[in-house]
Amino acid sequence: MPAYSPAMSASPAPWIAWWRRHAGVRITTSLTAAGVVAAALAVSGVLLAFLLQRSLTTAVEDAALQRARDVAATVARDGVEQVGQLSGSTERNLVQVVLSDRIVTSSPDIEGEPALTSLRPAPGQIRTATGRIAVGEEEQHVIVALGVRSPDAAPAVVVVAQSLESVDASISALRALLLAGVPLLVLLVGGTTFVLAGRALRPVEAIRQRVAGIDAEQLGKRVPVPSAQDEVGRLAATMNDMLDRLESSAAAQRRFVSDASHELRSPLATVRTSMEVAQVHPELTVWPKLTQVVLDETARLQTLVADMLLLARSDERGVPLRRTDVDLDDLCEQEVARLRSTGLRVLTDVHPARTVGDADALARALRNLVNNAARHAATVVTLSLRIEGSTAVLEVGDDGPGIPPDQRRRVFERFVRLDESRTRTSGGTGLGLPIVQQIVHAHAGSVSFVDGELGGAHARVVLPLPPE
Repeated sequence: MPAYSPAMSASPAPWIAWWRRHAGVRITTSLTAAGVVAAALAVSGVLLAFLLQRSLTTAVEDAALQRARDVAATVARDGVEQVGQLSGSTERNLVQVVLSDRIVTSSPDIEGEPALTSLRPAPGQIRTATGRIAVGEEEQHVIVALGVRSPDAAPAVVVVAQSLESVDASISALRALLLAGVPLLVLLVGGTTFVLAGRALRPVEAIRQRVAGIDAEQLGKRVPVPSAQDEVGRLAATMNDMLDRLESSAAAQRRFVSDASHELRSPLATVRTSMEVAQVHPELTVWPKLTQVVLDETARLQTLVADMLLLARSDERGVPLRRTDVDLDDLCEQEVARLRSTGLRVLTDVHPARTVGDADALARALRNLVNNAARHAATVVTLSLRIEGSTAVLEVGDDGPGIPPDQRRRVFERFVRLDESRTRTSGGTGLGLPIVQQIVHAHAGSVSFVDGELGGAHARVVLPLPPE
């Protein structure tokens, strides 16, 4: 016997699984609408038939009661002998006057017939019943028995039986109408819903066909947007926004691969060329100089590969952080000491500030900014740290050529280097600032370039302070 598994008990019935695979939105919507309308009409029909029958039966009962009162008034005024004058009425009812279980008079249709009912109410009382009578075709009748006292003080009972044939005919006609009309109306609703659902889903099908024809080489295509600003229109707009993002992502990926290939090719070509020259002309090779070139290019390759791996990992699952208390002023002092050892003039305005984050990642981001400033500075690099409200503001500037305002967002793209710094001697790999942005964003902060006092590039990093 197989072991019990929750998946076994949770699996749907075969017909449900078949329905989910084969029934589309149009069929499901049409059948649902038809089912709801059928249920509503069935309940309404039953309720209508019940209320109509009750109303008609009450009307018949009122007519029989009125007839009984008319006869009873005659009996009470003139005696039972005068009832025969009323028996010729054209109303469709049967009348009997019973005196001490003896039928004194009856309607012409039932003369000589037994009593219509055994109801014997006291004078002034009324009793009613519904049933068949043993007269004629034994149809259903409403029977009203009204007790009355004749002038000689003898108690008499006036019995009126009113036929329900008209009520039964009306209810039968209504039922026939419902049985014929409800299925037609349900079919009409289902068919109309099927057609309207098809028309409503036509834009969705157009979107599906267009998306099905879009591949990696055709990301510039867009789906048609209906003129109506409804759910389908918003779906089409969202699909186009998604295609915009995919196209931008694909373009960025192609640009990244192209730029990475270019950046990797340059140091490899330098190393290969240097080694080939040394191999062909060993007597002319200055080996210490060659060794230094190879080491420099290898270090450049190592840095480039490490930066690319960091960005790839951050794209996949974000920048991994080990969160601890980090003294930002200590990181600034370390960079100031390193910069001054290079001979650059460093102006500082550092105040104590602490945040929560990854010390190594923040140190790397600060070093990338400082290296960028030092690479472009003429003589001076500035570094400041202060607290503004609930944030720590870190700024790094230089007196170099600066960054044009229209390029200040673009420099955070990968492998982007401005024309003034594209030489390998003065420019970096083009990954330093993107890494800074990834690290700062991982710490819920922001980084941007703003106007600086020295006229050069001026980076501003804003990081949140830990709650007190």
